[in-house]
Amino acid sequence: MTKNRARHYIPDDSHKAFGLAIGGLAPLVIAGLLVPFRTDSIVAANVALVFVIVVVVAAAEGGRGAGIVAAVVSTLSFDFFFTRPFQSLKIDNADDIGTAVLLLAISLVVAELVGFAHRSRKRSDRSHDDTVRVHRVAELVAEGAPIDAIVDAVDIEITALLSLESCRYEPVPSLDIPEIGRLGAVEAGRRRYVGHELALPDEGACIRVLGRGQELGRLVLIPRADVGVSIDQCRVAVAISDQLGAALAADARAASS
Repeated sequence: MTKNRARHYIPDDSHKAFGLAIGGLAPLVIAGLLVPFRTDSIVAANVALVFVIVVVVAAAEGGRGAGIVAAVVSTLSFDFFFTRPFQSLKIDNADDIGTAVLLLAISLVVAELVGFAHRSRKRSDRSHDDTVRVHRVAELVAEGAPIDAIVDAVDIEITALLSLESCRYEPVPSLDIPEIGRLGAVEAGRRRYVGHELALPDEGACIRVLGRGQELGRLVLIPRADVGVSIDQCRVAVAISDQLGAALAADARAASS
């Protein structure tokens, strides 16, 4: 069985909270450490570079949001403690104004780039996991596993894939609920945004199970509250249902021969 790859680079809630703490507090700590050495020999640009490092650490640990917090707090700390007049957000020196603006701009770009890297890596991991899910079901079908075992595996994989409350196979459709089409789009029902994705309809959704051109039942998906799913995830769910359809069609053909 394929092992799951490590995911320590994708910030979970605890990492995000830690990153936000770094972004909000570390610039103040750095400022407190450097203020006693605040002289003309310490060039403001060098201090700004130290704050950029703080932004990189915060964004790497907590993602884009933590990086933005670090960028703003670092810029304000730099302005307040290291530009004249000190202990004021006013800046008299034009060079210091340019340094502060560059610090904020560079820090925001760094935060955005790190956030993009996190999102790209998360999409890559999701794609890998989705492929593994399809492969696990396909392997059962290829091995000629009992149809009940395949149905159970399909229910488990789709439940995990879409973070559902439950998934069940119905040979004969009962309730009329929205359908997920072949391309992964939900063709009816009211949906709401959860983060960057749309949630499945509250009443649930279904996927038609097809085998050898015939409809052999459907999968009924009962969603959890406030969980969004992407269209790519729905397409993978359809691909998994197709594996079930192939198994059901082969089982029906074997029974009739």
